Amino acid sequence: MKNKSIILFSVTIAMLAWNSCKKDEKTVAPPDPENEVITTVKLVATNAADTTDIVTAQWKDLTPNDGNPDLTQAAMTLKKNATYNVAVTFLDETKSPVEDITEEVEERSNFHLVCYTPAASLNVAVQRTDLDNNTPKLPLGLKTRFTTGGASTGALQVALHHQPSGKNGTDCSIGSTDVDVNFTVTLQ
Repeated sequence: MKNKSIILFSVTIAMLAWNSCKKDEKTVAPPDPENEVITTVKLVATNAADTTDIVTAQWKDLTPNDGNPDLTQAAMTLKKNATYNVAVTFLDETKSPVEDITEEVEERSNFHLVCYTPAASLNVAVQRTDLDNNTPKLPLGLKTRFTTGGASTGALQVALHHQPSGKNGTDCSIGSTDVDVNFTVTLQ
């Protein structure tokens, strides 16, 4: 009987020691990906009716702290009353070799939304044509369709929004902004 009591006492002590060393398991979510460094935004527009009609525009700021972007190539002239398939590219040209941020945006599509805002004076409707990997899939905006109207000129704002939580595929006020630039677009 004495041996059973000693064994029972030893088992009880061992169980108490085990439970006191045991830590509560916690689920740790991975940190949200950080904003990207983007020095260059490039738009390539291909006329859907004439694939030889390709227009390229590029906004570039290799020294973002001085506030003087290179806007010499940030303009594009498109045909009025036409449809263009447009691809946007985001680059970090501070690195060697140049880093194509577009690939990261595509890989992390669930955390990003590219927003296009034409000025009221610009007769362009923009529709995102690519989707992310959410369920259900939501618009991403690396690929779009520009439908142009009558002759006009105005700014086209292109902004890459970092939306690690709350992305709904349409709201450009959610999250932080990776880059926000303006192109001058002329329809003729």
